Amino acid sequence: MFNMLVKRGVAFVLDAIILLLIFFGNFTIVMSSMAINPENPASMSSLLIMLALQLFYVGLYFIYIPLKWPGQTIGKKILKIKEVTKTGKDLTAKQYFQRDFLCKFLLASMTSGFIVVFNAILLTYQCIRKQELCAFHDFLVKTTVISIED
Repeated sequence: MFNMLVKRGVAFVLDAIILLLIFFGNFTIVMSSMAINPENPASMSSLLIMLALQLFYVGLYFIYIPLKWPGQTIGKKILKIKEVTKTGKDLTAKQYFQRDFLCKFLLASMTSGFIVVFNAILLTYQCIRKQELCAFHDFLVKTTVISIED
């Protein structure tokens, strides 16, 4: 149980680092290409373009990649874990969208990361109680994370 908690945590951190690097690169390119000035409508549109690109990258990373590598992001692939439904089947694009985009990314963004802290506490509590690990987004979309072997 503790092993899975550590794997999930490390995979989360790896995925977060990868996305932060992508976001920082995107931010740097957009900001350097146009001087940001609130009076300049063109600079405000560049901010909207950057936001749209960030959302595109999140969708690509949390929906497209797990569809191509069933149930795995780069972090999960490295740690040899994957997302599946409670019945053990691969998730659909709609389930990835609900689980990773809406419940994880947008909810974490809207709560200033509170949901990430809540999930860490919840998963640690479940590990101590020797219960199945079920984060908030797993509960909502009826998924689980399992270990796999190559």
